[in-house]
Amino acid sequence: MTLKKLFFSAFISLIIFSCALADKGVNGYRIDVKVQGIQDTVAFMAYHFGNRQYVLDTVRVDHQGRFTFEGEQSLDKGMYMVVLPGQVYFEILVDHNQHFGVETVMNEFISTMQFVGSPQNEAFYGYMQFIRQQGEQSGPLRAELQEAGLTGERREQIRTELAVLDERVKNEQNRIIEMFPDGLFSKILLAQQEPPMPEAPSREDGTPNHELMYHLYKKAFWENIDFADDRLLRTPIFHAKLNQYFTRVVMQMPDSIIAEADRIVEKSRAHDEVFKYTVFYLTNTFERSQIMGMDAVFVHMVENYYMTGQAHWVNEEQLQKISERAMALKPLLIGKVAPDINMFKPDNSRLSLHNVDTKFTVVYFWDSECGHCKRQTPVLKDFYKRMNPRGVEIFAVNTEADRNKWLSYVEKNNLEWINVNDPANRSGFRDKYDIWATPLIFLLDEDKRIIAKRITIEQMEEIINMELQRMN
Repeated sequence: MTLKKLFFSAFISLIIFSCALADKGVNGYRIDVKVQGIQDTVAFMAYHFGNRQYVLDTVRVDHQGRFTFEGEQSLDKGMYMVVLPGQVYFEILVDHNQHFGVETVMNEFISTMQFVGSPQNEAFYGYMQFIRQQGEQSGPLRAELQEAGLTGERREQIRTELAVLDERVKNEQNRIIEMFPDGLFSKILLAQQEPPMPEAPSREDGTPNHELMYHLYKKAFWENIDFADDRLLRTPIFHAKLNQYFTRVVMQMPDSIIAEADRIVEKSRAHDEVFKYTVFYLTNTFERSQIMGMDAVFVHMVENYYMTGQAHWVNEEQLQKISERAMALKPLLIGKVAPDINMFKPDNSRLSLHNVDTKFTVVYFWDSECGHCKRQTPVLKDFYKRMNPRGVEIFAVNTEADRNKWLSYVEKNNLEWINVNDPANRSGFRDKYDIWATPLIFLLDEDKRIIAKRITIEQMEEIINMELQRMN
């Protein structure tokens, strides 16, 4: 669901909420809301968890725009959303104090939001108003900085002015953090701050040492995150930090990500819920990754955290499914020796994949009735003409049960590479190679180790050329 963020407003009728709050005990929660500009409708309370939002409660809005969210049990602390008609919403912080009132004007949230009994939310919206003002000043300056023909003097002047504005923002953040040292808003502000970094170190020859700077930044990245505070899970912040770190900071190589995954998981053990989310994020993200080789991270997470009994939140059925998935992928990881399969040739003789003697073996799983295969096979045929003299052989595995269709297609299209099939799947090739769609390509080296997989023909040719260049 796409929600448009709106802004808070108004300072009317708050005294009414004060009376209601004064009579309320400290148990449970009660949030009294008045929104000018709506009446006789419904409102929702939702909460953030990771990068998703979930509806918690639905209430009626009266003819004066008043409504109340309340319950006997305290809410989990975090950032909540009050969702109004038209799928617009504003956010509130639910922390230690869960009895307060809020009044605003529809579509003018930031500029008019007022609270009773929640100094931290007052600071939250005061800060948003402050940031809006700073943006009104910095926006034109940043736009001017992009203009062609700007003099060096003016460029330097703009940078100085922007630095002053940035310093104001930092000072305001620090003021709020000092005011609410244990407040959720302070933890959010800290998490959004870039870690303090020294000036770029230099090498002996005076050139900047970017590699050292990168390692210093990576080491400091998590300094402002309190892994013992599960409140951050119920904001967009913690997920965003994980995502930034593992997709933009850490080198996109399986070994690098695995090492950092283990390091961050250890930090996350400071709180069980944070540990649970961190392990879930890493496992889920790299199971779905479209980057070749990242399934190694998924397999590592399952083997080291799920199959060791540490993922206590999954039931036996879930554990079995995720374990089976990881074990199916493990033999197919980059660098592994490809599973051997003993197949039938057109003359019914047998041929083992591992007995194909060549520099590079392309294992090509295909189906003569698959539309995509029909488009790719002619492209692969041209590739074979170019690359076979350079030590590339194709081991083309037809996945159909109808042997006659296969042989007819091979003869009609004059496919001269190694053609094999196994109609009864006696070799278990479908499970061994995790085949759920065709066409499917694996590229093997002369030792039958997997170099690449699930790639296009164009990508495969580029990889082979790079490997041949490296050999020479």
